[in-house]
Amino acid sequence: MDFDRLIIDGYNLMYQDSALDGRRSDLQTARQRLVRRIEQTALGMAEKVMVVFDGREGGRDASLDTPQLEVLFSPSNRTADGLIEQMVHDAPNPDRILVVTSDWIEQRLVSVFGATVISCREFLLRCEAEERLSPPKLHGKPGSAGLTLGDFFPE
Repeated sequence: MDFDRLIIDGYNLMYQDSALDGRRSDLQTARQRLVRRIEQTALGMAEKVMVVFDGREGGRDASLDTPQLEVLFSPSNRTADGLIEQMVHDAPNPDRILVVTSDWIEQRLVSVFGATVISCREFLLRCEAEERLSPPKLHGKPGSAGLTLGDFFPE
């Protein structure tokens, strides 16, 4: 792993992910799909992953958390961008942080603080490449030789 922390601008990534086209009307479901879709790639890039969304009350969505992945919402008086910038600024080793955002101003600010930045598009390309390389999830019983065609196509 190249970084200690990966911080993702959640809505910025969500609205650039064509896999979620037509599925954003229910934001909770769209957030869940996004987090599950990027989880494997993100966890391979850093020890700790934080996906930050704009919020009303701030806090976490523990239902989406895993031991290495945390979903955060900015408080109502602050944007996700502002929270991400503060996290990078306050970090003892900002050079060990990778930020995923396509927001040009946010890219510049976190870069000035010492973080590395990649665009949402670049990150999504990495996710898509990993999805192509991952073996299909088999629905048959483990160790069974009776695989069917349906075992190789996701639901």
